[in-house]
Amino acid sequence: MGSINDITKLLSTSLVKRMSGNYISLLFIQATNLVLPIVTYPFLIRILGLDRFGLIMFAQAICGVVLVFVDYGFSLSATRRIALLKNEGKDLSTIFWTVFVIKISIALLLFIIYYSCVQLIPRFALEKEVFLLSYLIVIGQTLSVDWFFQGIEKMKLMALISLLAKGLFTAFIFMYISKSLDYIKVPLLMGLGFIIAGLLSVFISLKYIQFRIPSLSLARELIIESFNLFISNFAAKLINTIPVLVLGLFVSDFTVGIYTSMEKLITTVKGVFVSLYQAVYPWLSVQSASIQLKYVKKMTLIIGILGILAMIPFFLFGGWLLDVLYDSTAINNHIHLFYMLTINILFSGYYMLFIAHYFPAIGDFISRLKVLVISSIIGVLIALITISQFHLIGAVITSISVEFFLMLFSVYYFSKQQSLKKLYS
Repeated sequence: MGSINDITKLLSTSLVKRMSGNYISLLFIQATNLVLPIVTYPFLIRILGLDRFGLIMFAQAICGVVLVFVDYGFSLSATRRIALLKNEGKDLSTIFWTVFVIKISIALLLFIIYYSCVQLIPRFALEKEVFLLSYLIVIGQTLSVDWFFQGIEKMKLMALISLLAKGLFTAFIFMYISKSLDYIKVPLLMGLGFIIAGLLSVFISLKYIQFRIPSLSLARELIIESFNLFISNFAAKLINTIPVLVLGLFVSDFTVGIYTSMEKLITTVKGVFVSLYQAVYPWLSVQSASIQLKYVKKMTLIIGILGILAMIPFFLFGGWLLDVLYDSTAINNHIHLFYMLTINILFSGYYMLFIAHYFPAIGDFISRLKVLVISSIIGVLIALITISQFHLIGAVITSISVEFFLMLFSVYYFSKQQSLKKLYS
């Protein structure tokens, strides 16, 4: 009862207003993530065809994996440090420039490796322009300092910059994509949108920090501290992209196009949970252990309700939605797979509560690492077995299975952690 009263006291009017504002801003980001793909993806599928649309999605999936190396876990570790330093009234400039320079350095190094792979591997060399231009997205995301704005709880800035990046890309698509051969322009236009937004985010951040020479000792400390997060995030990205990667490597771009046309809709709805967790994360990371635990227990019911409410419209109107958006016989013939994927909304809400929210907030990166690595290994094995045999159906089975195991292992390690605390208390 005392812990509940503590939570009530902490959630003062000003705090509630700030967190509500943060959540609304992040929800706005996810709303743009939902609306803009609904506008652009059907257009691209109609103009380019499922083959070339699938090729672009495959290239983006690979660059998404590369981006995990660039981020190196700083989106969580640096955000947490900045939130703590902000609360203590300390200068944020040194950590900002240290993280920024590390990310730029990693991105440049990885481009050399990426370029070599594209030139030497036949599967990539056939469409090397698409794969190389897709790296512009990595550059744009590297320049973005969302991790800093989240740490200082300036989510409105994140929302505006995100809207700019995606708005520019959407405008470019409708202005410059008019025929099938324009598919090479798509990653170029998307990359330019993210680069412009990334540069703007750096410019805006100068309002809150001053230039400082990056600290080598801090860089070493951050790299060591973020290593487990990096492994975890790599496993998480692998989990999210396994179906697309395996389909793209061993099946066909056409099949990738069908799968991503459905999966992207489910992913955008998951953004409701992403926004909620990102908004509360800076607050949760500085609370006492008892309040953190009470918060998580209360959230389990809320997440269940939100997940079910988000799933219902897809079950009721999924067929109509796909038909209106894509008007593609190939996609409509697989509506049953879309219904199957919908369950991932509920699974993701629960596992993200632990691996993207609670475990990082309390600094328990080991439990997070175990959940993600074990689930990713299982996911790779399921993908290689099912996708090679059943192609598209195998991809859906892989996606659902992996997210179920993520939820299962998240709850297991959370329960195990609480049992150990009781044993040694």
